Amino acid sequence: MSQTDLRAKYGPNAFDVGRKIQGENFDKRVAERDSLDQHFTRAWIDFAINGMSARKALDTRTRLLVLTGQYTMAKSHAMLEDTIRAAVAARVDAREILEVVLQCTVYGGHTTVEPAIKVFHRVAADLKLLDELAKTQLPLDGTNAKRSEADERARWHADDRADPRTEDLVKRHGWLAVSRGLVLRPKHHLNVLEFLDKIDPEFAGLWVRFCYGDMYTRSVLDDKTRLLCMIGDCLAVGEGTQARGHMRGAMRNGASAREVLEVVLQTCVNFGMPGMLHALENFVQIMHEDGRLAEIGNPPIAVKSYAK
Repeated sequence: MSQTDLRAKYGPNAFDVGRKIQGENFDKRVAERDSLDQHFTRAWIDFAINGMSARKALDTRTRLLVLTGQYTMAKSHAMLEDTIRAAVAARVDAREILEVVLQCTVYGGHTTVEPAIKVFHRVAADLKLLDELAKTQLPLDGTNAKRSEADERARWHADDRADPRTEDLVKRHGWLAVSRGLVLRPKHHLNVLEFLDKIDPEFAGLWVRFCYGDMYTRSVLDDKTRLLCMIGDCLAVGEGTQARGHMRGAMRNGASAREVLEVVLQTCVNFGMPGMLHALENFVQIMHEDGRLAEIGNPPIAVKSYAK
């Protein structure tokens, strides 16, 4: 069936939305599905494309950046390439797209990010973006020259400032690393750092300097967007514990409850319903604990379970 016929069959809106999210290969996906099962194709389009991908809770930039991180984490390289191309076509900054891929190193490691970098580099070369990327690189010391210890200390939680562990850990591992964790994860970062420090101080130093001193201070992405992407990264691989922390972190940095909720709900399209439902219950529990359930419709705090 021709693309004109498919467009008439499934509706022009589906192709407009699908190409915006998946690029030109969306047409090929529709044709493949249609040749196998037209009912499934219609149901998939209604749900994933006209439905979930057209929702307004996330702007196009954020949606595409979240998807970039999720496809990187899932090692879904064909979808990653399509999403990178779609993001460039939507005028998302190439440096921001790359940053989402690079940030996946923290949770995915080099075995996850290495092939994703190759995909990005190939697309960037094809679209002639490499010169632009070379001009926008960070200096070797990242953002260190712009940071102020006094300013960051003022942002620490009062409990962390008063904690007797803080100054010792700052002295031994450096404020540039430890401070960023105290800002991002108040009343939590110290516990993780102390745990690692007791087991292996050398590793603790390497860990906190890489994750918090380097990767989380790059400021290529605003913290709100970076944390929404990290929620998506975690959910793509079923990591619920860190996802919970980043849900709160994203809201502390300006994300609305509805934006966080949308990242959770969107996950079902590419990673299935069970993982989404588990993450959704975690998010509802957070909103309950923080007295914010009204922002998401006052749902029950867990799905009721009925014994047979």
